[in-house]
Amino acid sequence: MCGLAACSLNKADGGTYYKFAGNDYNYIINYKYTPDQVIVYENQFGEQLHFKVISNTLEKRGQYSSDFESFTGGGSSLDYYYDNKTIQLEIVENQSRYLYNLVIYNFSKSLNIFKNGIQFPLWNVQSSTFYDEIDRPFNIDLMPFNRIAKTQMTVNGHLFLKVVTINSDSVALTNSGYGGSLQSHVNKVYYDFDFGIIAFDDLDGKKWKVIYP
Repeated sequence: MCGLAACSLNKADGGTYYKFAGNDYNYIINYKYTPDQVIVYENQFGEQLHFKVISNTLEKRGQYSSDFESFTGGGSSLDYYYDNKTIQLEIVENQSRYLYNLVIYNFSKSLNIFKNGIQFPLWNVQSSTFYDEIDRPFNIDLMPFNRIAKTQMTVNGHLFLKVVTINSDSVALTNSGYGGSLQSHVNKVYYDFDFGIIAFDDLDGKKWKVIYP
């Protein structure tokens, strides 16, 4: 395993490489988020939240396992390569860049299994689950929604074509437990497979909608 740091790949290495292909791209965000870009969400009372892009990366990653030699200074052995895409955004009003307080869109093809999920710190169901490496946590699993019918939804004048509605099925009011200043009180998310989160509802009755950039 490579831990929090990106693996240093030796291009001369052989090994299986699991790539995004074909149908995978139907489930990967194609909006081109750029670092320092700010995505604004506004509710019916004129209040705003600002999601600032930290990174948008598409990488060939290596999966490594320790072998006996690693205990004598020999290092780890390569199991396979795989494609990974990660988009990270901070919620400016949450006053925290701690990993679990970020909005993170995760896409992975490790072991030839496509996986996707969202770490959404305002979600009122917490989880410590992650894909492949611990720097890719998620508390909303998108895999059950990949193959269900998508709907169209117009938000602040912009038409989104591939939308699903995700309910937490909980009315619990929680906090993230990771030092953020905002409560985790969102229990419904509207997600567009081309863009990401386009709207969300919280337990205070506020309906937040993206202002399409």
